[in-house]
Amino acid sequence: GKPVMKVGHGGTLDPLASGVLVLGIGKGTSKLQSYLEGDKQYTAMVELGYETTTLDAEGEIVKTMDWNHVTSIDSIREMVVPKFTGKIQQVPPLYSAIRVDGKRLYEIARGGDEKEAQDVEIPMRDVEVYKVEVENTLSESVIQSGVVDGKKYKEAVQEMEAAAAAAAAEKAAAAPPPAEDVQELNDDTAGKKRKKRRGNKNKGTKKKSFFDESTVPTVQCDSSTDTTSFELPLFTLNVSCGGGTYIRSIVRDIGYEMDTVATMTGLVRTKQGPFLLEDALRKEDWNADKIYEAMTKIE
Repeated sequence: GKPVMKVGHGGTLDPLASGVLVLGIGKGTSKLQSYLEGDKQYTAMVELGYETTTLDAEGEIVKTMDWNHVTSIDSIREMVVPKFTGKIQQVPPLYSAIRVDGKRLYEIARGGDEKEAQDVEIPMRDVEVYKVEVENTLSESVIQSGVVDGKKYKEAVQEMEAAAAAAAAEKAAAAPPPAEDVQELNDDTAGKKRKKRRGNKNKGTKKKSFFDESTVPTVQCDSSTDTTSFELPLFTLNVSCGGGTYIRSIVRDIGYEMDTVATMTGLVRTKQGPFLLEDALRKEDWNADKIYEAMTKIE
């Protein structure tokens, strides 16, 4: 039968991101676009010195560079503000929902064909950044939204991968040797087996997630103040921008401009159109009364 009520959203977030996600309920689904007119604002955690396949903490490290010549937040700010404010061009991440030749880029990235992923040409895009700030702090409201702790995330993943490799090696060592008198398959059966293997060779598999939202390591708030501060190679970006802007790409390009590399280790959307993080419903408040109360505020 027909659904009881339609529900739509105004744009998803990256897997490790948090913050404002605007939902349309009932008639609100047809009004989402009008509700979302205006800028988007993000706060990003950045770490200098390494770059990943996904340009965030979830990907595999593909490049490392020294960052010690970057001596202060001020030096980053002096470069970033004039260079990345206004109408700029950027190349979106390979792990994104943009279509190239009819396929989503993330489908190409995860499809198992490394050559296709390496050879794909991602078109440069014109985007607009209204304001960018370089800081070394996160506010309490942003931290409470859930900012991934990049350092702890990397360390935990490395421990898990090492443990998995050790378990696999132990299992392989304990496995009995293959029997020497295995009956050979006839030509017809073997051909079918080979054909089946070839058919499955490039079948993409979704990358296993090491954490869910309740277990992923996050930055903790300093109990003695309403902000938490960081030191290089960590810093934060506050970005106000138009639609279609990839913060991961901005972070990557900042690294290049500073003669090093950089990765976005955490992201919080703090504003989408007129909707602010401070007014967003936290997960523990997802009930009928709270949702209705939130809806009446914008009628």
